[in-house]
Amino acid sequence: MNKKKRHVIDKAHELFIEQGYHATSIQDILNNSGISKGSFYNYFSSKSELFKAVFNLIQENMQMERDKLLIGEDIKDMNIFKEQIGLMAEFNKKNRLNQLIEDVLVSNDPELIKFIKHSRFLFLHWVYERFLDIFSPDKKIYLIDCAVIFTGIIQNILLTNRVLKGKISVEQIVNYSMDRIITMLEDISAKGVHLFASENINTLLHQSDYNDFFNNEFSIATLNLKKVIEKTLEAQEQKMATYLNLLYFIQEEIMNKKEPRKFLIESAISTLKNSEELNNLKEYMEYEQTLANMKYYPIS
Repeated sequence: MNKKKRHVIDKAHELFIEQGYHATSIQDILNNSGISKGSFYNYFSSKSELFKAVFNLIQENMQMERDKLLIGEDIKDMNIFKEQIGLMAEFNKKNRLNQLIEDVLVSNDPELIKFIKHSRFLFLHWVYERFLDIFSPDKKIYLIDCAVIFTGIIQNILLTNRVLKGKISVEQIVNYSMDRIITMLEDISAKGVHLFASENINTLLHQSDYNDFFNNEFSIATLNLKKVIEKTLEAQEQKMATYLNLLYFIQEEIMNKKEPRKFLIESAISTLKNSEELNNLKEYMEYEQTLANMKYYPIS
């Protein structure tokens, strides 16, 4: 990669973190990187292609550092795997990868959403391959289940920890998550039960098409309210965590459930509405109106 193209990627990364992907225009990128529009389109066909370049560069650097940990070490050593997961978590935090992904998801760009999903399946595939290295061959048929559960545990604990301002160390989280997997693996292998077959792991990499329900207006309203909560309630960690968890629950219920539980959603909205810190905020009123347009109302 030539220096000029790398410079544009680095400057775009700065802007995406500072302003968010959705709010960053190509003109902003041109101004910040000091290149012409013609030069930009010589390197990238669109802003979404530039995002992919930013994301891929972060991932390539992370993978290089992750794989260095295996040099001269036993590939079966579980502690090396734990170090790799810890490094990836810290690398993603340093590069604000979760923030980038969050902003991209509200862009309503099917290609980018497919791209993000594919990257998640790649991570799942890597975890599965490492489990094959670590655990004995007779456990192979159970390891896709274990990889799916491990990635879910680690990602959700890291998310919760981030909302709570990092009270728990990454090392603690990784150790806790692996202990749960070891216990589960012994249980399901003793009972001879599993959900997924070994061939499923490769199939996943070809089926990450964008076909989920996605409401762009709702996602943007959620993101805007989330940001103002983090800013205004920074000194009140417990309240901030409660409100962010409610937002997360509502978003998950609406976007990822085939039949969202309307009463629970409206109950969560009511809790937010009854908050003196939130109910007069412009961002909250826009959020509530967006939900009303989707036929979800606070319980009176």
